[in-house]
Amino acid sequence: MNKMRFVDFIRDRIAFAVVYFISISLVILVMGLTTFIKTSDFPMPNILYAYIVSIVLFIIFFIYEYSKVRLFYNNLTEALNSENIIESIINVGDAQDIEQKLFLQVLGKLHRSYTSRIYKYEETQEQFSNFINQWVHQMKTPVSVINLILQDETMAESKEILQSIGEENEKISQGLNIMLYNARINEFNHDFNVEDINIVLILRKVINDNKKLLIRGCIFPKITGGTTFVHTDKKWVYFVINQIVINAIKYTNAAVRNKKTINFKIEDKLTKIVLSIEDNGIGIPNEDLGRVFNAFFTGKNGRKTFESTGMGMYLSKRICEELGHELNVESDEGKRTNFCIGFFKAKNIFKL
Repeated sequence: MNKMRFVDFIRDRIAFAVVYFISISLVILVMGLTTFIKTSDFPMPNILYAYIVSIVLFIIFFIYEYSKVRLFYNNLTEALNSENIIESIINVGDAQDIEQKLFLQVLGKLHRSYTSRIYKYEETQEQFSNFINQWVHQMKTPVSVINLILQDETMAESKEILQSIGEENEKISQGLNIMLYNARINEFNHDFNVEDINIVLILRKVINDNKKLLIRGCIFPKITGGTTFVHTDKKWVYFVINQIVINAIKYTNAAVRNKKTINFKIEDKLTKIVLSIEDNGIGIPNEDLGRVFNAFFTGKNGRKTFESTGMGMYLSKRICEELGHELNVESDEGKRTNFCIGFFKAKNIFKL
């Protein structure tokens, strides 16, 4: 037991000691009065002897009490310093008196109640996650069918209407993807496969998947940097890059410029490989820059376009953290926005 616990023990026993010595003093006082009334001699050494015997008895009792609670206090101290405090508290040791027994009974009852609620919560979350996954996959079927119908339709007089339908269908598809990844990220450890992938191939796939939006907005993508391999998960990193590109397209469209661009730059630095995705759109206001990765945060730009959910960048940040990557943003309002993904080399969590 450390010094602080010993001091606490002493403080808890002070009241008992005071009462004890008052009682002994009263007994001796009564003895003294009795001898005084009977005119008998009661010498002072006898009084001192009674005090000494009382003190010795109290010290013996004090040592016994201290030895009885010492192990229990030590176990409690270790439990408080343990990472798994709940299990450590429950297994704190055998009780030595009625107070400790009641204390352990209360802890056990709290633990059982807590465990029961956690199990119910996990079961509810699992059912909800399964429902979301099934629902999203079911909704993706009609989205794919609509895309096929739009590709087959060639009537010139309906072209503008069909184009609008296609745009809205793409928004539905993007929203479903965000919902699906949001449901899956809580079980990230069971749904990833890390390998060496060519980041240029991922960039080309993202550009190809968004080519309609790029052509419609007259936005020119450009990749600089050679073939570079990074250690990551193909599916999850594709989602991150795709979300950044979708936002870049959205906010570049909102800018009034003759030439609209999205530049992908790959740099091989000393400790990491950095992928920069920079657009020349409307930028991010300084007051919103620190909250870009907050859940449901849309900011001033989101209120302008009325299309932002505030979840895309939040999920991207969480995915990068789970994968051990770095995701940062810098921007000049009205000029540009630059997102940087850092793929660490030596600091890769999957190579520890």
